[in-house]
Amino acid sequence: MNARYVDHPAPGVGFMALLFVTFTLLLVAVPELLRTETPPAAQLVVFGTLAILAFYLWPLYSTYYTLMPDGLQVRYGPWKRTYSWSEFNTAFWQRGLFASRIGWPTMTPCVRLTDAVLLKRPGKPWGLYLTPNDSRAFLAKLAEIAPQLTRETIL
Repeated sequence: MNARYVDHPAPGVGFMALLFVTFTLLLVAVPELLRTETPPAAQLVVFGTLAILAFYLWPLYSTYYTLMPDGLQVRYGPWKRTYSWSEFNTAFWQRGLFASRIGWPTMTPCVRLTDAVLLKRPGKPWGLYLTPNDSRAFLAKLAEIAPQLTRETIL
């Protein structure tokens, strides 16, 4: 693969604090759940939830954005998706809280809660939110590779 730019984002401090609190509560709840006479179905639900959380939180430290001449590749944990530049009509930096937009990896591979690069899609109500380490440097490199997306962007 002829990758021109790779940016590996790391989770922000606020997001990591939220995860720390969540895991602390789980570490307190699970031993209590095992100590009491909890029905096996409830235990299965708790441990199933923990397994699902571990799988979906795996991408926090394994998300990569690769800018190539023909498009963008997003590796998000076990998922890999390639977008062509023709899928987007504009790109810009956007400050704000994106917790409500974190979801399926094909839509919003975000690992921070603020400072996203938004790639707008024509005819669709949602865009692709990316949270690289340095949003402005990411946009500057995007301007070199796909200048049609950043012609309205203030860098």
